[in-house]
Amino acid sequence: MMQGDGGSVVGAAEKDRAIVRLKTHVAEMTALALIMVRDGSIAMLESDVNRMQSVIGHDAELDRFDVEIETETMRLIAKLQPEGRDLRTLGAILKIANCVDRVGRLGYDLAKNLRESPAIPDPKPVELLREMDVRTRAMVEQAVDAFDKNDVEREKEIFGMDDDVDDLHRQLQSTVIELLRAGGSSTERLALALLAGRHLERVGDNACKIAEKAIYAITGARRPEYFPALAHRITSGPPAGRTPL
Repeated sequence: MMQGDGGSVVGAAEKDRAIVRLKTHVAEMTALALIMVRDGSIAMLESDVNRMQSVIGHDAELDRFDVEIETETMRLIAKLQPEGRDLRTLGAILKIANCVDRVGRLGYDLAKNLRESPAIPDPKPVELLREMDVRTRAMVEQAVDAFDKNDVEREKEIFGMDDDVDDLHRQLQSTVIELLRAGGSSTERLALALLAGRHLERVGDNACKIAEKAIYAITGARRPEYFPALAHRITSGPPAGRTPL
């Protein structure tokens, strides 16, 4: 049976191989989810029906990844009875796979926003959406890769990257609202641009959740600012009265 973060461990090689295999599956699932976000953004911005159909076609594959990762992780927890960092890592894999699934779903939602309505007359909203797409996909990719490599510092970078995405989102909202006030025939596309901005902002939020889970898995410590009731505190460690697993 596995023990804590050190000492003699029965079945350590089997456990290590299993965790590496699961992390690889999460990385593969992430690649698929990010393709869905990329193609979903293109489908929505360019009214590209082929891209939309491609994203819809990936939906079942994303489902399979989610179910297979959850099933295998639960099986390993039951079989190997891990403790300490091993248990935190397997728990993080479950949570991270769920976040990655949500990222793929947001790509699906972007693709379904495709409309054959008049284009937005001002190029700025489209430019901001493209920038948000690039940045949020980079955040998710880095968060998952850093988890695979146990790189806490790269995980912490995600939160600053999210601030930049939030700024782009605010710029998008202000620009679209001004264009809506001006009226015209592109009202439907402008409303969809607001919705797309929200979808992409949520992709960034999921990258932050991945980073949070990865940091906890690697270090065993939670930053209090992750908890809504303790927002903006700068101290570190588990909530009062609790110790890390």
